[in-house]
Amino acid sequence: MKKSEQACYLFLIFATLLDILLLCYITFYPVSQTFRFNVIIFDLILCLVFWVEFIYRYLHSEDKKQYVEDNLLSMLGMLPVDFAFLRALRLIKLFHLIKIYILSKDDEDSVENFLKRTYLDKILVIAVIFIIAMTVLITVVDTNIPDIHTAIWYIVVSMTGTGYGDIVPATTTGRIIGMIAMVGGILIFSTITAVISSIYVTRINKDNHDDLDSKLKDLTCEMEKLNKKIDELKKE
Repeated sequence: MKKSEQACYLFLIFATLLDILLLCYITFYPVSQTFRFNVIIFDLILCLVFWVEFIYRYLHSEDKKQYVEDNLLSMLGMLPVDFAFLRALRLIKLFHLIKIYILSKDDEDSVENFLKRTYLDKILVIAVIFIIAMTVLITVVDTNIPDIHTAIWYIVVSMTGTGYGDIVPATTTGRIIGMIAMVGGILIFSTITAVISSIYVTRINKDNHDDLDSKLKDLTCEMEKLNKKIDELKKE
């Protein structure tokens, strides 16, 4: 990837991050209609840019069918939705842009192999979709959790296993959703922890392997020197 393309993707990453922050702000805090309108327009323009980038890469891809299949989840993050729950889908596009930018570096093969081996990008996408789904469900079925702010707080707290106890579902269905969130959180965060641990283990093994190779080279050099001295002594 050219330097100019890398710069464009870096700009898109920062623009997407800004968009997510603005969407979160208008979701959780009371703002004027003018400010809300400007944020929605900015989000709409950014989504159009996403689709232009998607079409450009689609036209330049060798296997167009495979390209669409690989970017199905990314397409969810490109939808210009003005609905509080679905705004979080923009995180999926952010993960996708970061992945493209990282793969554009010199260590493309190692990063791509790492993502294929660990599925870290897909795990993060699943985590976002899971949080959105649980938030929507708990808001709909439980009268004790009436708004999105309370729902997100309850789901995240349940998933992390913190359990402050400040919010408790009033219905049986709400409690079931809470249990699903707890189990799902354990699975998701334990998987992410395992992936992060694998990074360090792989790095340590690589360092140990490199150190062993260095020592073997030194020993080989010493052996060659000794063999030369032995040959010289024999000639004498």
